[in-house]
Amino acid sequence: MEEHDEIIVFKRFESAIDANIVKTKLDANGIPCFLTDENLANLYPLQNFLAIGVRLHLFSKDVEWAKSVLTENNLSITD
Repeated sequence: MEEHDEIIVFKRFESAIDANIVKTKLDANGIPCFLTDENLANLYPLQNFLAIGVRLHLFSKDVEWAKSVLTENNLSITD
C-alpha cells in the first residue's frame, strides 16, 4: 500500500448531522470519504465523556483539497 493511499481520520464531529453536511460537500466535490461511529453517536448524543463522535475518513492525499473545499464554503474544519 502506497503512502498516499492511507486512510486517515480527517475530523471528528459530535453530531451526525454536522458530519453528514461536511461529507456531502466533500462528495459533491469528488473527494471520496466515509463516516464511522455514526450510529453510536446517535444512540448516545452529547456523551463527551465516552469519547463517542462521528469520524470522517478520507485518503491522506486528499487532505489539502478537502481543507480548501471546506474553507471555500465557510464550513468549520478546526481540529
